[in-house]
Amino acid sequence: MERQGRLHLYIGSGKGKTTAAAGLTIRALGHDMKVLFAQFLKNLETGENIILEGFTDKLCFFRPVQHHTKFLWNMTEQELAQTKEDIRRGWEHLRQQMQTGLWDLIVLDEILDCIQCQLLEEEDILKTIKERPEKVEVVCTGRNASQAFYNIADYISVINAVKHPYDEGIKARRGIEY
Repeated sequence: MERQGRLHLYIGSGKGKTTAAAGLTIRALGHDMKVLFAQFLKNLETGENIILEGFTDKLCFFRPVQHHTKFLWNMTEQELAQTKEDIRRGWEHLRQQMQTGLWDLIVLDEILDCIQCQLLEEEDILKTIKERPEKVEVVCTGRNASQAFYNIADYISVINAVKHPYDEGIKARRGIEY
């Protein structure tokens, strides 16, 4: 039987990957689908988590507990090791959830960056995605994806930065960038 649930990759250096994933989430909720929206590497309150956490009847918003809120490149070796363990624990929870069949759409926001930064093992994530129930749609976001992800993806959207206010020294703005 052909798989009904597809794999989407939203990748690239540009702003909009999480926004696209949140948009698909809203569309799915509008059609009474159940959504698991998981965010990795984000510790700040963001507009999407504020609004999505209000849909408790059809949506689970999940972030792994992270003990450190710094960017990875600003962490000490000890903080980075703790963050890797925090992310791994969160992934273990999500892996179990992905197999339940409770969710129509699962968003794994920034999971590709977790792989790139060697916080999670690509083979494990690929295996979990391949073995999910047939109806489950999955979205993975991040800056880059490996050829292995390209090979199994059904949708690949590349969002590249052509121009961004950050390049002029303008900091991220509440409600626009986060």
